[in-house]
Amino acid sequence: MKDYEHEVLVRMFDKGIIGMDYTSVEKIASKIKWPDIAVKYRVKKSFQSVIRELLSKMVVMDHGKSGRVASLTKLGVDYVHELKKG
Repeated sequence: MKDYEHEVLVRMFDKGIIGMDYTSVEKIASKIKWPDIAVKYRVKKSFQSVIRELLSKMVVMDHGKSGRVASLTKLGVDYVHELKKG
């Protein structure tokens, strides 16, 4: 996983965007300060495309048919715990 993906997951965890917490992708980007992460890691992708990548890795789940809301999965939470340990 890429460094900016780690940062996104940790910030989502810290903001409590976990499990059945239905939060819009736009609101998640705002809460975790996506523009700051994008600048720090020089990411040119949109936050929406980063979320899609994390969905494919099964650490984030989307809710609903549109995929406009998301949260961390149990696997994502476990991953963040491992990141914070070491």
